[in-house]
Amino acid sequence: MYILRQYFQQSRIWIITNGILLPKQDESFWKACQDNNIELHLTKYPIQIDWDFIKQQCHTYNIPIIFFNNEQVEKTSFKTCLNPKGDSDPFDNFVRCHRANHCNQLKNGKIYPCSVAANITHFNNYFDEKLELSAFDSIDIHADNIIYQDILYFVSKPIPFCRYCDIKKMTTQPWLNSKKRILVNIMRHLMFEFVLFLCR
Repeated sequence: MYILRQYFQQSRIWIITNGILLPKQDESFWKACQDNNIELHLTKYPIQIDWDFIKQQCHTYNIPIIFFNNEQVEKTSFKTCLNPKGDSDPFDNFVRCHRANHCNQLKNGKIYPCSVAANITHFNNYFDEKLELSAFDSIDIHADNIIYQDILYFVSKPIPFCRYCDIKKMTTQPWLNSKKRILVNIMRHLMFEFVLFLCR
């Protein structure tokens, strides 16, 4: 947080979290948030978390706390439909996708334009599937001569992995724990509960 604020002195900096680990943070965490004007942006899931403690800490340290669902809205989750044949239209999926160029993920020094591609190895290992990633599905932030514009350009367009999604078939439902199962429809498209990756 101190390093971030050093380089982004005028920016709003958020920690986006489900809050599960916040009650375990020691004073240094709350002090760092206070010192660097960090905002906590929370999604309140229907699970047992000491929200009163979190709110009190934010009040004590004068840390802005914002709930994405205003605390009262019932949290929903979504199921992502995958096409294991990999013959979907990447561009169509990209322009329809609510994650594309909006929910980028940094993992092991690489930026992915969505969390599905970044975490598909968990899905493949658990279900013995073979949805392949290529070198063109992420961009290495440590690559020689990479500049900010390279990253902006990369996340603004489809990646090869987009061919495995079928965004038109994505559904939402009330939030619940993943049953860690695949639902197979007559077109042999795979529907999986994305929360699986969040719960592992």
